[in-house]
Amino acid sequence: YGEDYGEDEEEEEACYDDGAHYDDDYDYDRRYYERMERYERRSQYARRGEYRPYEDYDPDYGRYGERRFASDDIVSREELRARRPRWPRRLLAAFLTLVVLAGGLFAAYRVWAQRPDQQQGGLNDYSDPEPAESGVGAVEPQSDANKRDGVWTFFIAGIDVVGNHNDTNMVGMFDTVNGKLNIVNLPRDMLVNVNLNIKKINQPYAADINNGGDGIDPLLECISDILGYSVDMYALIDISAAAEIVDAIGGVYFDIPYDMDWDAPDQDPPLHIHIKAGPQTLDGENFVNAMRFRMSNDGSHSYAGGDIQRIAFQQELLTALASQALQIGNILNIGEMYSAVMDNMITNVSVGNAAWLLEQFLKLGAEDITFQTIPNRMDGMIGGLNYVMPLIDDWLEMLNAYLNPFDVAISEENINMISYIDGVWTMTQGYIAGGEDSFAYFG
Repeated sequence: YGEDYGEDEEEEEACYDDGAHYDDDYDYDRRYYERMERYERRSQYARRGEYRPYEDYDPDYGRYGERRFASDDIVSREELRARRPRWPRRLLAAFLTLVVLAGGLFAAYRVWAQRPDQQQGGLNDYSDPEPAESGVGAVEPQSDANKRDGVWTFFIAGIDVVGNHNDTNMVGMFDTVNGKLNIVNLPRDMLVNVNLNIKKINQPYAADINNGGDGIDPLLECISDILGYSVDMYALIDISAAAEIVDAIGGVYFDIPYDMDWDAPDQDPPLHIHIKAGPQTLDGENFVNAMRFRMSNDGSHSYAGGDIQRIAFQQELLTALASQALQIGNILNIGEMYSAVMDNMITNVSVGNAAWLLEQFLKLGAEDITFQTIPNRMDGMIGGLNYVMPLIDDWLEMLNAYLNPFDVAISEENINMISYIDGVWTMTQGYIAGGEDSFAYFG
């Protein structure tokens, strides 16, 4: 093997014959480094061809003529550490990093997401029998009515860009303590006590816009008259936002009852609705078109029950949207849904409030959400114009059952409503804003 190799071999055999004499003080690490040096010398010999041929192989030699010693089986601390798998430590480090980041984000979210404020004051008190110029009597808080904690009231209007009319109107109460969300639709043609010649709920906003206002205050006053209190939150949403929400969740599965073919080229922009009957996944555009549909071009399909039947159909669409939006698979789409709403809305709800409300909303199931319509008669007629007449006594029962955030009952004294049924006027505050002669007449 060469002179140097033989000397190394004799020295190693003397030092590492069987390892039996090593005690607890044996320096494994020093021996490890010595062994590494020995391996390097052997490699050099092997590269020079100084090794035993394969046919002389015996168990004490490796296949390249490398002599093995008892110390070769000794494992150092460095080797033990090198043999340990590193992925558990790396996984643990990554997990702890995520926990720290998530904890920081959660803490930041808790600071950012805030409960909305509740409106101060109590129920409306129409102590002044004379109407103001707006047609709304003096309103003062009722001191003995207290709002329940964790309960918020709201008004949502869907604004159609054609004419600036709030054709979709919903009042609601969100009880975060009991996990209930109740929503009541108010038909666009419902009679309201406002000082306009067309006294429909979809008129105050448009009239104020046309006169240079923002439309919000007159509309909220009108809603306060109907509810008996001022809502905590409001949102006026461009109806096109619904299309973006539907697209964000990948569409809404719904059974269209019949072919919807309606063209209204005189509208601005022109309206063209063509949706086939049957179960299908509606994209955003068709979802909104189904909401807007009124009648077929040939008259074969229309809402025989008028606006009330159309509202019932819209409620079915909105229920389908809500139930499918609440599915666990749409958690990742929250950001897109939120952007779709916030980019097309006028509201008094802050971004932090909306985030908090969304967190509470996601705790609900579809069974925790109710949609209803104010009790009414749809055959009202004043001055040749059709009106939806509210049934005031029935409305008070529904109002107290589903939309009363106070610890006392809402009574007729707290609302300012009128109705005209079978030739008889009902006026909760004893007057018609602007007088009976203020109604527009259509021959």
